[in-house]
Amino acid sequence: MFLRLQPLVYVSALTLAALGCKTETIPSRGPNAYTTNQGPAVVTQGAGESGVDSETSAPLPQSAVKTPEDKFDTTSVESPSSKARKEKENQPKLGDGEIAAITDAANSAEIEQGRLARDKAKDPRVRDFAAMMVDHHGEAQKDQQKLNVEPTASADSKRMQDDAEAALKALKQKSGKEFDRAYLQLQIEEHRKVLSALNDQLLPSAKDGKLEAYLENIKPKVESHLAQAERLQEELSGTSSLNYPDRPTLSNTRGGNPKVSNR
Repeated sequence: MFLRLQPLVYVSALTLAALGCKTETIPSRGPNAYTTNQGPAVVTQGAGESGVDSETSAPLPQSAVKTPEDKFDTTSVESPSSKARKEKENQPKLGDGEIAAITDAANSAEIEQGRLARDKAKDPRVRDFAAMMVDHHGEAQKDQQKLNVEPTASADSKRMQDDAEAALKALKQKSGKEFDRAYLQLQIEEHRKVLSALNDQLLPSAKDGKLEAYLENIKPKVESHLAQAERLQEELSGTSSLNYPDRPTLSNTRGGNPKVSNR
């Protein structure tokens, strides 16, 4: 009897010992697992910038923690518009006398070139445009003289004079349709330069109130001249004008927007 009970007592003792032990679950060691001082932990994609795993509360390794240095720094990136604005602001300011010298040089150049084209151009529309240039820029020159701002020569005004003299000399060597195209191309280039100078240098630099008002007054006329020269250039290319011989042409009128007349 005693011998039969002894194995049963032994089994019961082992069962009680097993129930008294704590169980521990060890996570599987996958490719994303690593070891900490507290034992194995699993890195999950839910880990945030705090450096602590959201599931195991175990600290992340330094390589897995996002630091401020890892973020893209946009403070040093400058947009093209911001760069252009800074360049415009950093341009040297001109004195009122220097501004007057530049506008006087521009008016004189347009008058001389217009007189040549008025007599030499082959197309009547180009002759009308040239006559309008003589008239409008002659008026602008007289209006500037009323300001009593003495022109002061500068590198900009001298360069403009030199370029105008060279252009006039080159125009004199041309004739016929070649002359017409060259004159209109010159007008487009010169009026673009003057318009850019008005916006970027002359208007921002003007100190005298009357001089500033004068510049504001001639700006829309420069824009109008540029638009008309570009339109005439397209017409002379054969896209429209050669197909419409009775098309109205520009007349030599005053003001920014010339009237039209039939020839």
